[in-house]
Amino acid sequence: MVPVIFLVFLSGCKERDSRMEQEELAKTFTTTSYNYTPYELDLISFKEFSLPFNIDDAPSGGSVRVDTASEMKLDNGEKIRYSSSNCCFMWSSPIDKPLRIRVVWKVIHNASYHDGEAGAEYDMRSSRKSAPGSRWCQAVVDVAPYTGPDRPKMLFLHFLPDGSVQAQLGTFLSAKPFSAEQVKLHSTPLAVGQICRQEIENPFYGLPRTPHRE
Repeated sequence: MVPVIFLVFLSGCKERDSRMEQEELAKTFTTTSYNYTPYELDLISFKEFSLPFNIDDAPSGGSVRVDTASEMKLDNGEKIRYSSSNCCFMWSSPIDKPLRIRVVWKVIHNASYHDGEAGAEYDMRSSRKSAPGSRWCQAVVDVAPYTGPDRPKMLFLHFLPDGSVQAQLGTFLSAKPFSAEQVKLHSTPLAVGQICRQEIENPFYGLPRTPHRE
């Protein structure tokens, strides 16, 4: 009887492990960020608003830079850039209830200055200020409850010309940018010299360096 009991025990463990893996997989999401602004976006990060924000452990929304991002056209032919399938984070909150997130990102308004000699000498861990040619921004964004037929696996972030950010849950099949008409509703430019609605200090300031990564 001992071998039979042992086999039953192993079978039960495998079923439990398989069930846990499926539950974990169902909560695993990727992020796609759409950039409708005239600037490049870097180091996009986000976290549930009620949680302490540490950019080192926050899920990534990728970067939308000219040399690395993908390009696509809106329905009016206008070109935008986007960063897709940035992997991965666990979505533990209910998908049928609203959720508020904090989105933090770096706007690069002068790429040649940012990527040039001045930027090369900048140390993001020891300066409160943003890197040359850039500014750090923050937005508090409400993610609407998901109502689609299939379980969502992606978070879509939309960075709009008026400085606002919108977020949606969706699937690979529902991944698409806003229509030109939707973007037009958010096309009022910011004041001269203003890069985003809420500027913040460099969020990396004072954080310990990550071993083997910096």
